[in-house]
Amino acid sequence: MTKITRTIKLKFVELNRCKALMFEQMTEENTRIANKLLSLPIKERRKMTTAKIMSELKSALVNQVIRHTTSPTGRKTKRYKVLPVEVNNQNWKLTQKGSTYSISFPTLKGEKRIPIEVASPHWQPVLDGLLEGTIQGGSFKLIKHRNKWYAYLSITEDVPEVKTEKRLGCDRGQNNLAVVAPKEGFGKFFKGHSVKHRRRYFQQRRQQLQEAKKFRALKKWNKKERRWMDAINHTVSRRIVRFAEYHNADVVIEDLEGCRKTMKQSQKSRSDSGESRHNWSYYSLEQKLNYKLALKGLKLIKRPAPYTSKSCSTCGVIGKRNRHDFNCPNGHYHNSDLNAARNLSQWDGFSCDLNLHQRCFCNGFIRFKLWGAWHTPELGEYG
Repeated sequence: MTKITRTIKLKFVELNRCKALMFEQMTEENTRIANKLLSLPIKERRKMTTAKIMSELKSALVNQVIRHTTSPTGRKTKRYKVLPVEVNNQNWKLTQKGSTYSISFPTLKGEKRIPIEVASPHWQPVLDGLLEGTIQGGSFKLIKHRNKWYAYLSITEDVPEVKTEKRLGCDRGQNNLAVVAPKEGFGKFFKGHSVKHRRRYFQQRRQQLQEAKKFRALKKWNKKERRWMDAINHTVSRRIVRFAEYHNADVVIEDLEGCRKTMKQSQKSRSDSGESRHNWSYYSLEQKLNYKLALKGLKLIKRPAPYTSKSCSTCGVIGKRNRHDFNCPNGHYHNSDLNAARNLSQWDGFSCDLNLHQRCFCNGFIRFKLWGAWHTPELGEYG
């Protein structure tokens, strides 16, 4: 069994103006206490207790503020603009009456029980698991978003590990957001042309807002682009997980950490929002893939990136890549992204040496040097 921790977003329903105003006051008071604590040295903060702080908030909520300001994150913070109210796992309770779920927690006016909305059908088993005790609930935060209040609840659940039969390679890119494929058989392509087009539209509109000095609108526009790209990555990752479930396979990806500094790109590509690697959200897709696979009992495996796109998935020889085409010296042709995905699916613990490009003809076979030894792909032996 593997423990998986994630955050679910629960919307408060039937929230009248009085309760909404109370949540506003709680957030303001929470922020005031946090900023007051930040003005004290860290040694004094550690000695602080709820008895030394005069506030209308309940001691359970004030105690969470003290914990937050003394944490590693709180030490780095100089001042909070807004610090949401946090309720630990001992001070809230989930109840169900009929088909309505409610959450009760301490407020300025005592403990209140407020109904929450089940926004999506897949949250239903999670809430039932919290009531039955099969899922463990953590702390939650009161957060206001677009004039509506939500409870961001942390949950931990046990997921049984699945014994997989094979692995799928997933090659990420910009022309194709992702290509996932097994060692043999058909793969799945996720095109990126529409994403590039929309990126350029966002860039053009951003330039217009900057020239007009409408910085508040510019900030909203940037958030809109980020939400849109997150939705794309959620959709792609969900479909990859379904494909992995169908094949009963783990997913293997390239380790692209620091690729923006190592990959070459021209000034023209850098200035184009559709082509620039600085706008490439490969890590967001990786994070979403990681936790969604874990929820299904599958694994996300990272492998070294060198030569995954330059080696032939059929014979292992270094070939020539030209955009979407990959040509092998032995006469094999592949789609370049599909070829990289197949290499990832079958290179178990393999990383190429820099001498891999050294090749020669010997007894009618193409051989290349790997880790100081000459390798014949057709024979599958080291010489």
